[in-house]
Amino acid sequence: ALREGYEHFDPRAYLCNNYLPPRADFSSEEFVVPWKLRCLAETFASGEIRGRTLIDVGSGPTIYQLLSACDHFEEIVATDYLAVNREELGRWARGEPGAFDWSPFIQHVCKIEGRGEPWQDKERRLRQRLRRILPIDVHRPEPLGAPLRPPADALLSAFCLEAVSPDRAAF
Repeated sequence: ALREGYEHFDPRAYLCNNYLPPRADFSSEEFVVPWKLRCLAETFASGEIRGRTLIDVGSGPTIYQLLSACDHFEEIVATDYLAVNREELGRWARGEPGAFDWSPFIQHVCKIEGRGEPWQDKERRLRQRLRRILPIDVHRPEPLGAPLRPPADALLSAFCLEAVSPDRAAF
């Protein structure tokens, strides 16, 4: 039933509904988008989560969750069950015209991190480190089809496992 519900998923509609104003409101740190970005920035700033490879489990069509991570990993692997989401990510990663504009998010993360870095540098770094966009099915014993080589140093999942778990026990 969960899979059937995603068959007609429209990544552009999702992005426009959730990642443009009024939902993408940066005017107060109490709003959900700045809060998520701050939580991720603080988590990665601790220095405890770092390494060669990070796998983002269920990236959807989004990259906001990778902005602070890209400073702590050499390679980032984005994954998603839906081909349409992987295609949307690929358009952004390649810098294609018409790809979703994540610049307000990147600018906000640069502000949070407080290093005075031009946002374009962070965008470029994330594009360089986002090396693979792979299919994933978290309901299978081998979600990626086969183990990733070399193994990842860390996993990130932002609202994927919660969304695809039919109940608390499954989660």
